[in-house]
Amino acid sequence: MVDGDTFWADLNGRPTRFRLAYVDAPELTQGRWGRLSQEALQSLLPPGSLVQVDTLYVTPEGLHIAQVYNAEGLVNLEMLRQGQAVVYERFLYGANRERYLEAQELAQAARRGFWQQRNPVMPWEFRETAAQTSAFAGSNVLDGSFLRENLAAAAGVGIATAVVMVGLSKLLWRKPSRQRVSIRQMERDLKQLQRSLATTLASRKQLERQYDQLLQKAEDWFVRAQKASQHDQDELARQALVQRNQHMSAAEAVRKSLDEVEAQAATLREGISRLESQIALAKLEREMNN
Repeated sequence: MVDGDTFWADLNGRPTRFRLAYVDAPELTQGRWGRLSQEALQSLLPPGSLVQVDTLYVTPEGLHIAQVYNAEGLVNLEMLRQGQAVVYERFLYGANRERYLEAQELAQAARRGFWQQRNPVMPWEFRETAAQTSAFAGSNVLDGSFLRENLAAAAGVGIATAVVMVGLSKLLWRKPSRQRVSIRQMERDLKQLQRSLATTLASRKQLERQYDQLLQKAEDWFVRAQKASQHDQDELARQALVQRNQHMSAAEAVRKSLDEVEAQAATLREGISRLESQIALAKLEREMNN
């Protein structure tokens, strides 16, 4: 766990750094609040646990900006509810804005975590001040222009959905050693994979709805452009075509996400089948040894 909004995970055998989208956590050097935030994230994402990540975009440095789901729900929102992170408003656009701000307001009203302070210093303010006074090596402030210019990302539509293992200690699909992994542990892993599959299938339905809605809106704008052109309203026709093209681009991004989700669902089903076979074999060996 890097801090309260960033963590390492094993993505298809590759060490990958993920950052919670739309939120910002106190820096580790920001008094006790940074340490408490880090501990809160670690309790939600314990090392070795399987979580679903919906990557909105990847920075040039390879940092995945993502909405992260554990077995209980969306971790980004839970960090806000606990008062262990704050809304990063400069990156908050579209449909996500209301629910993220609502989660923060609940923590503020209850004076949880970070909001126990009388005059809290926002993490980005702390970084800016520290950068002016020292060679501060904290996280660079991300450029929010991508979200402003990309309708799909701004709406919370990811470019890829995957299940990853938190930490870097082992690979997601490595065959477990029966000498080290108990049947009970394998059964817990199996339940987690089954929950992840259910979440992935729910995400697929949501993406399918978004895809259909975007196509319908693109079609509506195209009809408007045709009508404007028929009435010699060239500027209105041009604007309508721009809107139509933007919605078609967003629909294509969602279509790619759907393909990724389908592939992820297939991978999860394969993992579930493999674990079920391993559990059955381990139980058989245990009975033979008794």
